[in-house]
Amino acid sequence: RATATVVEVISHNVGVVLWGLAVMGEGLDGSLVGLIDLLAARVLEVREKLTPKDKLQLHQWLLSCELDLVSGASLPSSAARVKQELGEECLQAFTGQGSSESRLQRDVAAELKRVWSDVEIEEEYRDARSGYSIDVLVRRRSAAGSTEWAVEVDGPSHFLYDSRTPSGSTLLKRKQLGQLGYTVVPVPFWEWAPLRDGEAKRRYLEDKLGGDEKQ
Repeated sequence: RATATVVEVISHNVGVVLWGLAVMGEGLDGSLVGLIDLLAARVLEVREKLTPKDKLQLHQWLLSCELDLVSGASLPSSAARVKQELGEECLQAFTGQGSSESRLQRDVAAELKRVWSDVEIEEEYRDARSGYSIDVLVRRRSAAGSTEWAVEVDGPSHFLYDSRTPSGSTLLKRKQLGQLGYTVVPVPFWEWAPLRDGEAKRRYLEDKLGGDEKQ
């Protein structure tokens, strides 16, 4: 009864609630699994009222459900229904949100291209599985395979107000990109801004990506 009451109270914000649980790492095997199951069912009940923001947050929650599953496990029926009936719609909402390339991002990308001229570098790379846009993808191929770095250039909006604490969106993106196999390399604005010349920027990036990877 208490759980049902909670669901009723927060049902008008069901997207942000499930997204928040994903940020906190409350997966499908935790103590809140019953609540999550009820919320997922509620999503289907209010599907006609879901806003674009609800849908993009639900996409990240569904992705979290998949990535957090132990090997061989399957999604609970409620989450599986949300994915089956709304998954594509939520993905489109997620990939359809606008993104703008900042001057800071352009500066980091230009320096990466200058320093690592022998590797693949792609700006605003779209990961096919998750729909995430990676600021700068650095890919190094070798006979043993390829290594991919997801360089995330984090301006002030990626952190809580007037602090250096990453926002929930920033933390969730870093976590999920890591689960997808990328080596996530954050470049926060306060570390990049003091670098006044090319040599300082080169040393910084080599340290971030590993000094031996430029070989």
